[in-house]
This record gives sequence, structure tokens and C-alpha cells, in this order.
Amino acid sequence: MKMPHRKVDRYFGKFFSVMVVTIFLTISILSIILYMNFEKIALSQSYDQTMDNLAQTTQEASVMAVTAATFAKQIHSDQNIANLLNFPDLSAQDIDSSIRQLTNYRETSPFIDSIYVYNAESRTFYITSDMSVPSVFSEAEFYDQELSSMLQHVNDYKTLMPIPRKLKIDGLVGNIAERERDTYTFLLYDTLSKKPRKNAVVVNIKETQLQKHIDGSLTNDPTNTFLIDENGTLVTNSWKTPMLTNLKGTPYIDRILRGPDDSGYFAAEVDHVKSLVTYSSPDYLGWRYIRIVPYSVISRNIDSMRIKTLIVAGAILFAGLAISSLLSQRIFSGLNHKLSRLGKLETEQRESVQAMRSEYLRSLLNGYTQMNAGHAAARFERYGIPLDPAQPVRVLLILVDDHLLFVNRYKAEDRKLLLYGVLNIAQELFAAAGIPAAAADIGDEQAAVLLQMSGEAEGDRERCRDYAAWIQTAVSEYLKLSVTVSSSLSGPGIEAVHALYQQAVEASYSWVFSGAGSHIEAEEVEHNKTKRYEYPLQKEKQMIDELMLGRIADVRQLFREIIIDTADYTYISYQFAVSHLTFALQNALRIIRQHSPSNEDWEFINLHLYMPHSRAETMGQFIERCMSLFDQLENQMNERKKSRHDELPCRIKKILDERYADPNLSLDMLADELGMSATYLGRVFKQHTLQTILGYIQEVRMSRVRELLLHTDAPVGEIAERAGFSNSPYFFKAFKKYNGVTPAEYRRTGRDRTDEDGVESGIAAE
Repeated sequence: MKMPHRKVDRYFGKFFSVMVVTIFLTISILSIILYMNFEKIALSQSYDQTMDNLAQTTQEASVMAVTAATFAKQIHSDQNIANLLNFPDLSAQDIDSSIRQLTNYRETSPFIDSIYVYNAESRTFYITSDMSVPSVFSEAEFYDQELSSMLQHVNDYKTLMPIPRKLKIDGLVGNIAERERDTYTFLLYDTLSKKPRKNAVVVNIKETQLQKHIDGSLTNDPTNTFLIDENGTLVTNSWKTPMLTNLKGTPYIDRILRGPDDSGYFAAEVDHVKSLVTYSSPDYLGWRYIRIVPYSVISRNIDSMRIKTLIVAGAILFAGLAISSLLSQRIFSGLNHKLSRLGKLETEQRESVQAMRSEYLRSLLNGYTQMNAGHAAARFERYGIPLDPAQPVRVLLILVDDHLLFVNRYKAEDRKLLLYGVLNIAQELFAAAGIPAAAADIGDEQAAVLLQMSGEAEGDRERCRDYAAWIQTAVSEYLKLSVTVSSSLSGPGIEAVHALYQQAVEASYSWVFSGAGSHIEAEEVEHNKTKRYEYPLQKEKQMIDELMLGRIADVRQLFREIIIDTADYTYISYQFAVSHLTFALQNALRIIRQHSPSNEDWEFINLHLYMPHSRAETMGQFIERCMSLFDQLENQMNERKKSRHDELPCRIKKILDERYADPNLSLDMLADELGMSATYLGRVFKQHTLQTILGYIQEVRMSRVRELLLHTDAPVGEIAERAGFSNSPYFFKAFKKYNGVTPAEYRRTGRDRTDEDGVESGIAAE
């Protein structure tokens, strides 16, 4: 039955009137609200943007501190530089060699200003710097007298913590323009020693390195950004105030220092200009990051936005009225079609809620949002998260294996869908088991699951293993993907989620040991962190010696033993060992290259052994890649041995290996026996072995002495004679110089270490 025309017009008129009034009121109200709240919105956005930039700067400061500490430890443990620390009287040759090594460390990083090595016994400074100054100073003549005074009270300073200061260089040669430099000084000394004066390694980091990251993150922004310590003293340069200026007493600085240790912002007069002051909470150094933005910058944007809002609102209103008048009839007649579209809009809204849910979970895991139980409970209810903020919680981190292959095989959209499938599988498995859980995509092809299990800790741990295996099996079956799962400890409530997530991330680094498709537990990683890792310096030295002699098979074995030994410790220990081995091997290859005769066509390979942490390579794959590099190096060495002078060095080595015990063995004696000149023999031998004949004799004898010390109880004097040393004082001096310890200490230390755990003495990697 068709409705009368008048009645249709009447209903249409009501519908059109309601729609017009609704549009007018909606646009008017929204415009007024936006107009009134633009300042609040702008301040909030400015604060959020600033905190993002300051968070990045905080990370750069942490990286600077960790890098400087790592360099200081490597310098302190370097056997060559250790001579500067431990021996008061060194030859000029030894000092020159150590200074060159020290310079290598400084030139490795562009932000290192200078490095000092202080010998407390001789009161001598050994330095490397980009300035034209001597490398050796007595304490009284040293140009950095402030540092000299600090070392007299070194116990007043924490080891490996940055000390902001001004390095006085006025009057030094080559520094006409500069009077002082702003630096961060890191001290490394023996904290257990009771001596008033202690040996120390000093690393000076340029302040411009940190200032670059502060300014670089705020380029073209008319603001002032700087750092202060807990006393209100500037620890970086600002645009207006130099470093180390005490700002305490300035009203806005005092307000920050008196307040809580949280981040925040407020409006205040700064240098007679109304400004927005944004500050961060203190980092682990006790430093705060402060940014000052003039209100004129913010208000300029606000005024522009207000005007644009009024114009756009008016345009939308008139356009809406015109369009409504033209299309209302069609809208009224096609109401069913619009209802269908309304259903689609509801679906999109649900997807939007899901997106906000995932974003909130990511913020919770990364510590970007409030973590108190009350705030979390409201958000959980709003987003439909089935967790109780007051109950214990665990975090599972799911990572896609073969990361590079995964990225190369699938497009970004397909990777997102596959990861969404992983999340669904995890949530469905836990829902079927009756365990409250919430999953989120955290980016970089990783997913995190928050779950709450009620029971004993050990029982929950066993169940967690089972659930991880279920997830891996289901993902492999339905999505044809391999995933690794790392699980955190159990935390007391929602406040611990960020720390638990960091535990799971740290545990995931052990993927390099366990490989693809594994389950890594934070309990095991935390246990490994309690074990002290001793880097086997003696094995490294033996490996380098074997490399110099061309015995690549022994080099492979020793390299493999050093790397595999780190599997019982933490990823940091593995990183430390790889970094140390890479440095040692590159130095050895550099020496080989320097001593290689220029008329020989021997192309050296570069041993790029170390790679930053990546899910693209396990420890086993790393060792396999290194073995391939060693194979290439061995092939090149074997080809070199086939040259025209190959037979003579082999004959020389054979004679020396057989007659090393003869105290009269010498280069002249060998030349007489072979009927050749001593000069010719020495040149050919060094071209092929990269060492002198006398050096090889010394090496063979020392190798025999070390073997007899460890495996016999013969007196040291008798062992020296059996190895070809006829002069006992010379033998003791040569042994200590060659091995760093006396024969008796070597015998005692070597046997003790073998009895305890079979690992040679080394240095500690925390």
C-alpha cells in the first residue's frame, strides 16, 4: 500500500528538519569544544613529542656510557697496555708499542677525545690524544692537573660512571684557538685495592657527541634543550649557558628539583619569556632532560588552528545543509541501504577498538603508560581484556624464526596477516585451557602474550613449557612457520609487566644458543647471569700463535672451544667473546700483512667475524661461517707455501725442532750446516714465517718449558737446561717477559686451573 503523498512529505519534512538541526548542533558544539581546548591539546601534544625526543636522547646517553665502559674494560684487559699499568720501568720500544695500541683504541670511535693510562707506582701518565702533545708525562708535568688531583682521591669517584668536567688545554702545542674542552671522564681502577694511589684507565668522551643527539633530535626547533644533575648543575652545554653552570636558584629549576621524580611539564617565566618547561624523570645517572619552548611558538600554531577551525566548520555547515537539501529524499527512500552501511560502520568500529586494544597493550609492555592497578582495570574493561590487574602475570614473547627469509618471502601485508594468525592461535589455545590471556603485535615480526596462571611457581613453569610447545606446533601446522618462544618470570601484578617484558626480551637473545623453534625461560637466563664468565686469554694467545705459524687446524679448534664455552653463560658473554676474538684476529692479520713481502701476490681476506645481534644467525651458524673463512685463509697460506722458497724454511724448522735443546744453537751455526749465508737464511725464513730464526728458537724452547712445567715435577733449573737455556738468570727473565709470570707461578696457576674446571686463566666478562 502506497503512502499518501502529503504524509510522505510530512515525514520527509520532519526527517530533514531533525537532520539539519542535528548537523548544525553537532558542528557548532564540536567547533566550540575544539576552539576552547586547542591550548590544552597543543600543550599535551608538545609534551608527548618532547618526551619521545628525550627518551631517544636518554637511550643515546646510555649507549655512550656503556660504550665508554666497554672500551675502558678492553683497554684494562689488553695485555700489551697492561705493561703500562703494572711495570714502572719500561723500555722505549715497549712504551711505543703500547701507545700505538692505545691510539688504535682511540681511533676506533670518533667520540673519544683522549685516553690516559696512569701508573701509580711511577706516577706517570701515558696518553693518546688528537692534540700535538707528548705521549708520556710525569705527574707533576701533566697538563690535565684536574684529573691528576682526582686520581689522588680516586675512591671518591665511582668507577665507569661519567664525570662531566672541563679539560684545560690552553697553551698546548697545536691548540691556539681552544682553551678548554667539555668532556665526560670515565675512570676504571681496582676498587678492592687498599692503596691510596691506584693504577687507572681514563677515557675522556667528547661532550659534543651527546649534544649532537640533543640538537639533532630537535633540528629547526626554536627551543632550548639541556641536561642537569640532581644538584641542578648543567651537564651539557645549552644555547645560553655553558656546561657545569649551577642553575639551582632559578625558579623553574628549583620547581623541578623539589618535585617528585616523575616526568611532567608546566608553564613558567624563563628569562622573562612565558614558556612551556618539559622535563623527564632522572635516569640511572641521576640526570634530567629539560626542554624549554616559548609560548609564542605554541600559540602561533593555536591561533592558526582556531581560525582554520572556524572557516572549515562554517564551510562544512553550509555544504552540509546544501547537500542535505538535495539528497535527503534519496536518503529517506534508501533507509534500508543506510542501515546496511551502519552495520559495516559497526564492524569498522569493532576493528578500531581492537587496534586501540593492541596499542594499549604495546604501551603497557614498553612502559609508556600508567601501570597502577586502578588505571589498568578501567582500560581492561574498556578494551575487553580478560585480565585482573592485581593477579600474578607472565609474559610470553613469540618471535618468527628465519627472520630475513620471512621478510624476503612475504610482503608487509602478508607478514601482518601471518602474525595476526599467530596471535589468534595463542589466544584460542589459552582460552580453551581456561587461562586469562591477552596478545598484541609489538612490531618487528614479534608478538607478546600476557597470561595469568593460578598455582605454584614450579607448576606454572611446567605448564608454560607445555603451552609454548602447543603454540609452536599449531603455528607450524596451520601457518607453516617456525617460532621461538621466550617466557618471563611470574610477576606480582600489572605493575611488573614492563619489567617482565624486558626479561622476556633479554631471554630471547639466547636464541643464538638454542636455535630456531626453541623455548627459552627467563629462569635459566637469570641463573646463567649469576655465573662468572672468564675469558680464556691464554687460549686466545695460543690461537694467535698458531695463526702466525700457519697452523689453521689448531686455530679452528681453539676458536671453536672459546665460542662454544660461552653457551653456558649469557648472551653478553657471547658478544664479549666474539668481539674480543674479532679484535685479536684482525690485529694478527694486520701484522701478517705488514710483514708479507711486497713482491708476493697474496690477497688477504677480511675476517668479518662479528655481527650485531640479529635473529638471522645462531652461534652454530656463526661458527660455521667462521670455519669457512678460516678455510679460505688456509688455502691462501697453502698456496703461499708452494712458492719457490718453500723447501728451505721447512728444512730450517725441522732442524730447529730437533736440536732446540742445544744451548749453542744459533743462526751462524745453522748457516754453516746448510752452507748458506746467515743473512739469506734469516731473510727467507722471515718472509715465509713472519718471524726471525732466533724468535722461532725461543718459541720452541718456551713451548717445551711450559709443557714440562705442567706435566713433570722436575726442578725449574733442570727444565731450563733440557730446553736449551744455559743461563738461568736469562731464562727466568725471558720466561716472565714471554709469558707474563714466573715459571713457578705458571706451574702453580696452570695446574690449579686444570684441576678446577679445565679452563685457562682469563679475564672476567660481567
